[in-house]
Amino acid sequence: MIEDLNVSALTKDMDVTKSLGGGSLIGVPIYYRDGVNYGTLCGMDLRPFHFTQEHRDLFMAMAALLENVLDLEKKNGQVQMLSVPLVPIFDEVAVLPLIGEVDSERTSRVIEHTLFEAAKGELEYIIIDLSGLVSIDSESIFHLMKIADSLKLVGVTTIFTGIRPDLAQKVIQYRSDLSGIKVEATLKQAIKSLKLK
Repeated sequence: MIEDLNVSALTKDMDVTKSLGGGSLIGVPIYYRDGVNYGTLCGMDLRPFHFTQEHRDLFMAMAALLENVLDLEKKNGQVQMLSVPLVPIFDEVAVLPLIGEVDSERTSRVIEHTLFEAAKGELEYIIIDLSGLVSIDSESIFHLMKIADSLKLVGVTTIFTGIRPDLAQKVIQYRSDLSGIKVEATLKQAIKSLKLK
């Protein structure tokens, strides 16, 4: 807390203090839970101001709240990445097991992450295993089928496994031509079908 920028030894000779003509400043550092500094929460007035313990406590509480929000945002990003686990099983083969519920938001993450990994050029095959799906909306099925076309453009062959009868009916509704899509009943059969060097 600096109640008068023109008087404090920390700020009186700074160019910013001279250009502002003085004022007051209160600042509290904001940290991620792992101790890395994110930045500082600051309050400033162009006039000198006397800060009380109440002001200090308020800024500390706001900084703590922001730290929690930032930490939740960071954890949410980690959870989202875990919801799209591309698991390498050989140098040129990875499996993408889709588990639980899949909606359009998760489908977008799957497509984005899978294309990003495929564009690195190390993969020849990506096996998308649908046997762990609890539910998937029709629009997401359409987009998952389109991912095979996108991956083909970057030189990666897609193999779908674990398609249950109810999923098969939804797929046929949205894509009658399945000639470009490789499908195997199980992950084991998909791996056996690959012609690995």
